[in-house]
Amino acid sequence: MDAQTRARYEAWKRERIRRRIIYPSICFCAFLLLLIVTTIVLGNRNEEDIDENLVVEQQEIKIIPTISDMDPVVYIFNSHPLEMIASTHENLFVGDMSIVEVSHMLARRFEYHGLPTLVEGRCVDAKLHHLNWEFYMSFYAAREFLLDAKNRYSSLEFFIDLHRDGVPHRYATVEIDGVNYARILFVIGAENPLGYAESYRVARELHEMLEQVKPGISRGPFFSSGWGRDGLYNQDLSPMVQLIEVGTVDSTVEEISRTIDVLAEILAMYILDFDRE
Repeated sequence: MDAQTRARYEAWKRERIRRRIIYPSICFCAFLLLLIVTTIVLGNRNEEDIDENLVVEQQEIKIIPTISDMDPVVYIFNSHPLEMIASTHENLFVGDMSIVEVSHMLARRFEYHGLPTLVEGRCVDAKLHHLNWEFYMSFYAAREFLLDAKNRYSSLEFFIDLHRDGVPHRYATVEIDGVNYARILFVIGAENPLGYAESYRVARELHEMLEQVKPGISRGPFFSSGWGRDGLYNQDLSPMVQLIEVGTVDSTVEEISRTIDVLAEILAMYILDFDRE
């Protein structure tokens, strides 16, 4: 592991510890017991064996963990990785599922549809903390990861910055055939210096395809600009960089899962049709 990667990893560990300061005493006792057992088991191993094991562990830590490293076509990342699902507006950082887990859920669905998918493993929040950047720089931090992925994998064609919205549940939920689905929103950076027409066209086409399958599941493209908003969302890099919001703070895991099934199917159709053109 090079110095830069280790620094990122160490920053991620420090941030994780900071956010989980209070541990139940039983966990501490379990840790001590595990430490004692590990010491006994490893006591007979010589220093050379331990060094070799450490080298193997370091080699297994990838800069960008992937679900498929065979010419990935889709890249999923999270500019706001601490967003939670099945949470509450009073406690936004506690919930049943993180947006990162939703990203992996979407990636598995893509794999089912034959789309090799890369999920970003580095944490934007850890990078902000390490560099003492403010939260509003999240999209800039994510941009570095995105550009790195593009340089590493020339096969990438579609880039998804996955989020969940913060609107009330009733605005981000739709009942279709007696079943609730989390609604989808495509956010378009209206301050893109290269223009947003192409980004809007892609989002609009995806919105129309979704509406044909599940009417009401998409809230359509939304133009974002002005004070307090990024207004770009890295869409100047390609119209295929799409910020997609699925559900909201208190959407249920079931609602999210149903929508991810639909979204993956439609995106797979869109990307594969694009490849054939």
